[in-house]
Amino acid sequence: MNDYTHPTSTSSPEPRPPCPNCRSRKQVRKAGFRRNKKEPTQRYKCRECRRFFTPKTLPRTSYSPKIILTTISTYNLGYSGEQTRRIINRRFKVQIPMSTLYFWLKRYSGICTFLPLRRKYKIDPKDIIQSKRFHHQQVYEFKYHELKLNIAGKRFPQLKTYLISLMSNNGLNGGMFWEGPRCSNFPGRLNLPDPIIKNIKNNNATNIAKYGLELANSNHERHQVIEDFFLVNDSATLATEIPVYLTPKEANLFNISIPRTLTGHIDLIQVRSNRIHIMDYKPDREGNAVYQLLLYAKCLRKRTEISDITCAYFDENEYYQFKPGL
Repeated sequence: MNDYTHPTSTSSPEPRPPCPNCRSRKQVRKAGFRRNKKEPTQRYKCRECRRFFTPKTLPRTSYSPKIILTTISTYNLGYSGEQTRRIINRRFKVQIPMSTLYFWLKRYSGICTFLPLRRKYKIDPKDIIQSKRFHHQQVYEFKYHELKLNIAGKRFPQLKTYLISLMSNNGLNGGMFWEGPRCSNFPGRLNLPDPIIKNIKNNNATNIAKYGLELANSNHERHQVIEDFFLVNDSATLATEIPVYLTPKEANLFNISIPRTLTGHIDLIQVRSNRIHIMDYKPDREGNAVYQLLLYAKCLRKRTEISDITCAYFDENEYYQFKPGL
């Protein structure tokens, strides 16, 4: 799509970005430009909370977010600083000084929290991410992070066993993922009390999603790109696109009536505060996220016998979580 608008054509005014402090749009006004080595950046002022801001995800830098975030991801895959610099220089045709690379690692370590583990352990970039493609009406690429799964497996060995078993379970490419109902469009209502949903403003997931979006070239890519960014750079994320299922007989134990096996794919699994967190990225609030996550929790509980589960759905601005009451 060509974003260029001819000066003589009529077009709708550029939408105002929300204030990162109070989320207001109505009181946001343009307030000049902030200039750096590469290009000027539009600056805004919020009249509601009197804050100045720029809509850039990574402000005050002369390099593009894609270069910076790809550099961090490459290093966190296990490449040395010099190897990372050569890979980025070759890919983006830029010469990044080593001092700049290490400055980025330090500056964004509060959000890309895998860095301490990256420095503590010896990592092989070729083996750290294990993946398998499942053809379930569409292609889903299940992945897990070997180091983080080994660490979390000490607390949750059942989860580790299940995730590793998926790599050799060719039976999951069978008919149940083609014919049965999906968690994302469950045809009915659950006979369960509504959970208490908490909106958590300062969760790191929204920041990681915001960073990951900088690497997506289109809306079609955003799910995969954000999941990959979580898996490589977040210390809590163990796996992405995890297939789960619940047979009709198993569903009866949860008072769920289904004619065929219920199936789904969990976007992200994390281990935080000694609990499993199953998370779905919902950029457009599509579908019933609560029902979908409740069903994911039932499926995962049956596959792993783990009940310490928290559910969450989020985008780059909001994060909501609840306990499924297993």
